[in-house]
Amino acid sequence: MGLGLATVPASSVWAARHAKAKVAKAAHKPVAAAENPQPDAAPASELGDAPFDPAKPPARLRVLVAQGASTYFIAKGKPHGVEYAMLLELEKFLNKQKAKGAQAVKLQLIPVDSGELIPMLKNGEGDIAAGLMPVNDAAKTLVAFTQPYLTDRWCVAQNRNAPATDEPFDKLLLPGASYGKRVLEDSGKSYEEAPLGSSSEKLLGGLNKPGADGKATLASRYVLDLWSKRFPNVKVGNCIDQPGSVAWAVSKDQPVLKDTLDRFITQQGPKLAETAAKVTQRYLSDDGAVPTPTQIDPIDKLGFFAPAFQLVASANNLDWLLLAAIGQRETKLTPMVRKNGGPTGVMQVNPQTARKMGVTDPHGNEGNITAAGRYLAYLRRLFDNAGVSDDDQLYFMIAAYNAGEGRIQQLRRQAAKQGLDPNRWQGNVETVARKSVGPRLLDYVNTVSRYYLAYQKAGKGAASDVAAK
Repeated sequence: MGLGLATVPASSVWAARHAKAKVAKAAHKPVAAAENPQPDAAPASELGDAPFDPAKPPARLRVLVAQGASTYFIAKGKPHGVEYAMLLELEKFLNKQKAKGAQAVKLQLIPVDSGELIPMLKNGEGDIAAGLMPVNDAAKTLVAFTQPYLTDRWCVAQNRNAPATDEPFDKLLLPGASYGKRVLEDSGKSYEEAPLGSSSEKLLGGLNKPGADGKATLASRYVLDLWSKRFPNVKVGNCIDQPGSVAWAVSKDQPVLKDTLDRFITQQGPKLAETAAKVTQRYLSDDGAVPTPTQIDPIDKLGFFAPAFQLVASANNLDWLLLAAIGQRETKLTPMVRKNGGPTGVMQVNPQTARKMGVTDPHGNEGNITAAGRYLAYLRRLFDNAGVSDDDQLYFMIAAYNAGEGRIQQLRRQAAKQGLDPNRWQGNVETVARKSVGPRLLDYVNTVSRYYLAYQKAGKGAASDVAAK
């Protein structure tokens, strides 16, 4: 499985949503969820505080990746971006380094704002941070940077027809989070702060418009080259002489992980960033903006279905964004009605399952979403066992929605027989599913998880705005 299919659910949101239901069930919880507990020698699922061993890596490494128009974004339902492309190569490298017979390692991408990369890494919420990060002395006191995979420069960008100026580095318009501000300050130059929500890519998109009279900006030469085909009316002017290094970051407590990343970057050389730019260019947006989660569906049906999702979710103590994520994966929120048998409706509910959930008409939107919500609530109770974490409960629910609860329980029993933990999805039941069922189930689980996280990252306020439209 590729790393783009491995985005981790936001467990804190899921745990908070279901705390009330879990308390109500506590008195009836079984002592154990499976016949065979996880043996002490089972392979690690996550890195945690343990030292990284490239020969025997954990099942997953958490990568905090900057969500942005150049770095990581979703286009037509799939992940893209220069950081995504480079991390895909890193995952291949890590799996070539492991010992024969050792479990495969998967990179789980956790999209965050660029300003959160180092604080979250420092707080232990990720193992690697990636986001076209310039190396600077202040950040070096907090985290360990890898070898640079890119040597960049900062250059003036303006509309092709704009007149030249004698002071090219004065009064440039820069977004609030731009590293270019520090570059200008170090050079003794002034600048103007762009409106809240601006980015280098958005400013470049504005400058690309015919007859644009917007103020010039200072941008990374790498980003300028990346967008050169999309924004042909943007002219690159003078560049500041001082080059800068761009790298990934890890915790200072993981020197072996840093050394492993350094070996990969050294082996790849300049082609790593160059190739990433080439494969990303065709997927860039037309205006420099990051596609929002609601834009994953080109028809944008989220606003239409949101009231029904919210009503059903409230009745079943679910997060309505989970219903939206499943609907997005199943039909792109476009109902596919089959009245002659088989999965039907926006949620692709099996009519037999709908009847078990007390819904006689699963073809209409209301009945279809109601059946899906009741079934998910049933699955939540089914996997609400001792030893099953909130994350794994969600993974099992999504997997069972696709493959059926009987199949997932069978996979859990097979995992226990093989000495794996039947209460863990990542690196355990997932491993059995890959061999027994194939990649489609894993793709389903990880894609729904990615959509769910993307909707959550948009914020509850933004999601409410969509529902109100």
